[in-house]
Amino acid sequence: MTVTTIKVSSATRDKINTLAAEQGLTAGSLVEKVLEDYLWRQQVEEAKRQMRAAPKEVWDEYMAEFHTMDASLADGLDENPW
Repeated sequence: MTVTTIKVSSATRDKINTLAAEQGLTAGSLVEKVLEDYLWRQQVEEAKRQMRAAPKEVWDEYMAEFHTMDASLADGLDENPW
């Protein structure tokens, strides 16, 4: 793995180090985790935008499938309920 240095303010560095220590992580691991979380949230927001922009027939099909799956979750067959 290649390692690099990034420039941040000393206040930001201290916050990263404090949060990392609280979670038992290295500063680098914390930055990687935060970045992955950020990128995941961006993907979720893009999916939401695409869903909002979908034509009515696509949305109707999605909701019909959702209700089918929702009903199957309530059939009482799950040994480990949510």
